[in-house]
Amino acid sequence: MSQLVTVTDPTSATTMHRPIRRWMRTINASAESRLGRFLYGAGAVALVFAVWQVLWSLGVLPATALPSAGQMLGAFLDLLGSGAFWASVWSTVSIVILGLVVIVVIAAPLSILLGLSRFAEESTWLVVEFLKPIPPVALIPLGLLLWGPTPGMKMVLIVFGAIWPLLTQLVYGVREVNATSLDMARSYHLGWWLTTSRIVIPSMTPFAMTGLRIAAAIALIISIVTEMIGGAAGLGQDIVVAQSAGAIKEMYALIFAAGLLGLLVNTVFKAAEKPLLFWHPSHREEAK
Repeated sequence: MSQLVTVTDPTSATTMHRPIRRWMRTINASAESRLGRFLYGAGAVALVFAVWQVLWSLGVLPATALPSAGQMLGAFLDLLGSGAFWASVWSTVSIVILGLVVIVVIAAPLSILLGLSRFAEESTWLVVEFLKPIPPVALIPLGLLLWGPTPGMKMVLIVFGAIWPLLTQLVYGVREVNATSLDMARSYHLGWWLTTSRIVIPSMTPFAMTGLRIAAAIALIISIVTEMIGGAAGLGQDIVVAQSAGAIKEMYALIFAAGLLGLLVNTVFKAAEKPLLFWHPSHREEAK
């Protein structure tokens, strides 16, 4: 009996997979572009809202505890025309900005000291490691006793809770300073100020931007949570008031606004990185 032998042409399989690989390369290239990233992100958000609306319409999501996506977006658009809403947004954002300024003023010189002085690092590491894990929310009762539901109370808690990412990143940045560059600065007798401004600070800047972006997000969270629990004016207080009044649509619209505010903060810091770090290898590669 003759044995039937099946011969597979390897070139045919390769030819069949070429369109698929070409299609995948096109998708990856479009996703890497700025417009592509925005469109893919916007598409994902639209898909989430569409699924939310469909599940609510089918009764899967409880209408008493959760509005439809359309109702929430409608309530959010109504908020945009309210002066009280913008006043609450400013109460939240202004104290975050002020807290970040205070954080930078404290963390920048302290990180240089800790990064360049072994004695300072060994003397303070126990205190720093003890304070870092303490959640700022746990200090709200103390803050209310000392300052009451005021912007000062929010700022103190923001500084306490959001300084650690920036301080840690800056210390890493100081330690990453090129030793050869420092030796060259000493050989040319540049002095402390020129060495710090021309060598140390540029080395710290990429770490500082990362630390600032994380600190800003944490500061916004602390501000809103402090307003919710401590009763200070802002978006957090409005969320609690809406929940107490049974205004569910407005409550979710305010939560959505808080999420958009966090997205805006992250976008602002990402946009600021490009002009400040145009010389950094990561941004040069991205520009290519």
